[in-house]
Amino acid sequence: MSTRVRDAPRVATRAHARRVGRKTRKSGTSSSAGRRRRDGVARSTADDGERSTAREARGAQSRREALLRAASATVMATTTTTADAARAAAGAARRLQETYFAATSKAIAPERWYPYWWALPLAPYGSKATALAEAVPGEVWTFDQLQGLLDVLVNVRMTVARLEGGGLWVHNPVAPTKELVGMVKELEKRYGAVKHIVVGSAAIEHKIYSGPFSKAFPNADVWLPPKNWTFPVDVPLETYVPFYPQGSPKTLPMQSIGGEQNVPWANEIEHAVLQVGGSSLRGFKDPWFVDTAFYLKRTKTVVLTDVMEKVSQQAPPVCQINPQPLLVRAMDEPDKVPANTSQARSDGWGKTVLFGLLFNPNAVEFEFSGDIANDLLDGFKWDPSWRADFDALVAKPMFVPPILAVLAFPRRRDEVKRWSNIVTSWDFTSIIPSHLDGPFNATPDEFTAAMDFALTATPYEQFGANAQSLIDVDKLSVDLKSLEVPKPLSPELITPPKPAQEAVEIVLDAASEQ
Repeated sequence: MSTRVRDAPRVATRAHARRVGRKTRKSGTSSSAGRRRRDGVARSTADDGERSTAREARGAQSRREALLRAASATVMATTTTTADAARAAAGAARRLQETYFAATSKAIAPERWYPYWWALPLAPYGSKATALAEAVPGEVWTFDQLQGLLDVLVNVRMTVARLEGGGLWVHNPVAPTKELVGMVKELEKRYGAVKHIVVGSAAIEHKIYSGPFSKAFPNADVWLPPKNWTFPVDVPLETYVPFYPQGSPKTLPMQSIGGEQNVPWANEIEHAVLQVGGSSLRGFKDPWFVDTAFYLKRTKTVVLTDVMEKVSQQAPPVCQINPQPLLVRAMDEPDKVPANTSQARSDGWGKTVLFGLLFNPNAVEFEFSGDIANDLLDGFKWDPSWRADFDALVAKPMFVPPILAVLAFPRRRDEVKRWSNIVTSWDFTSIIPSHLDGPFNATPDEFTAAMDFALTATPYEQFGANAQSLIDVDKLSVDLKSLEVPKPLSPELITPPKPAQEAVEIVLDAASEQ
């Protein structure tokens, strides 16, 4: 196109000159005036051609600029569309979160509101929906609420058992909302008053509600494990949460087994306290992890807090009352907002569990766009391998949580094993932990196998590549001398292998129960 535009004025000038020449020869005249007229015409024609050339050149330049502007606009439109799509996806996740906050607000569900949430500001903050389940008909009940960070919410559980002589025994109380207190008072009408409120853990999230809960049941006594401490500020719990009608909580003895009469419920419930030291947080000597196993003899049930867990494909019922956090977690990447289906809730639960147990799962990448509020909500891109990682956890009959298996128990393997031997001396058939599944079927042999695996297998053998972040923390903690060097399990404490036939029967029994 540019060549034709550039040559057009010269072609027009030559054609005009030929016409003028023919007219001159036909007239047979030649004069200076004529020449002057022809010269003038020629100059005029040349000027017109130059002006035409300039105009067309300017036109070509304008067309090129227009094309560039159009191309630039197309690129900008594409970029804007991509950014708008990302913002729209973030907006969809944000709308899910806002829908959750609206549905769980004090105005909508005042019976589920806990006014002192700021003492332990974990999500979902003031909203504490409760899911009640009858674990053993007429004997044991569980009450699940939610706790976590951002939209990574897992269940936290209170367990209530009926006492033989009348009354109720409460383990690890949760937030005493109007809804929860009403549920417990319904049990009181049938089985008698709450008599004992018992905390089995030193973890703040399990003991902080014991005071406020005791205000709702002021005639009950409160029990905490020995050498109890609080992180990050180690003050007595009754100083931090001054709500105990009966005064300072009582201290659990280290154990009540074999008929020891050192607690009021000793004839019905035995217990053994686990203490794990080896951290600079407690001067290496005193325990930084404390848990307690309680054996409910009549129902053959072990109740504990964190030591042993099991997880299923579907989220516990309390997570599904308002499932929006599960749907946010189900997103594979920022522009993949799922519909509210059973599969989407299961996917969200799987990713929640991987975050909650492993902190930095191998299958997820964090994409930082600069909008930190939305990035923390939906800036995660999941590799499909996450499903196999979650399935591997689901396939386990039970397991010791990674943070305990990698960071805590290796410092005190012998003490943990001796405590485990007490637990497995009880003839239990089920376990109720304070998180994830519960109750779940379990035998002493299965408990032994899971504990021995945690105490003797490497982190990679237990959790694969997902263990790497905890391995790195472990190495750094040893280098900084904030954790002791791990100690192997003493040979005399290693469980002798079962005879081959008995081992096969245990495996078959475990498989049939799944």
